[in-house]
Amino acid sequence: MREQISTHALQRADSRLVGDEAEIVRQAVREAIRRYPGKSIGVIAHRLNSQRNQAWGYESNGDCVVAIVRGGSVKTIYLRRATQTFDLSVSRTDVLVDMTGTILSKPIVGRTSTQTRRDVPRDIFNMNRRN
Repeated sequence: MREQISTHALQRADSRLVGDEAEIVRQAVREAIRRYPGKSIGVIAHRLNSQRNQAWGYESNGDCVVAIVRGGSVKTIYLRRATQTFDLSVSRTDVLVDMTGTILSKPIVGRTSTQTRRDVPRDIFNMNRRN
């Protein structure tokens, strides 16, 4: 299977990765797509030896390379610090998987399509009322 990559993601990879890092990320993304076909995936794809860029600057910064995959295509690649929170609200994906094995102890998987989702607003005034 050959993964696809958006122009945006290629530009981000070019500006954020050096040496063989792009190939390491590519292999990690390919394996994540193989493991979670048809899912949107946040992939912690590579752990850098040190933080890249300033922590409070305008550029992407961190010691982890994260790729976002939707529909089998890499949409973006960014840096994130390992000390920051990693969860589905950050990646906005169905699955968040750590291909480095250094951040998450196991993949974080969201609801499946067979589970019911809340389609109507919650009635906050009657939440504790019993019928």
